[in-house]
Amino acid sequence: MIKAIIKLVLGISLGIILLYLFIYFGGADYLEEFGRKTEQAGKELKQYEKDVKDATTTVEKSLKKLEKAKDKVKEKIP
Repeated sequence: MIKAIIKLVLGISLGIILLYLFIYFGGADYLEEFGRKTEQAGKELKQYEKDVKDATTTVEKSLKKLEKAKDKVKEKIP
């Protein structure tokens, strides 16, 4: 029981110390920069997603044309 209380107190103390150090050494600036980079990565990912959707649509159209051509060939060949 006492070991658990000691671990709890050490954990809370360590958390407070780490929070203080994070704030003291410019944690807000780090978070702001991280947010900008995350936003930029999101925009790039959105563009990749759009490109993949466009490519998929193009491939689907090509496959439909191929199926139509295949059906025409089957009609002409006995």
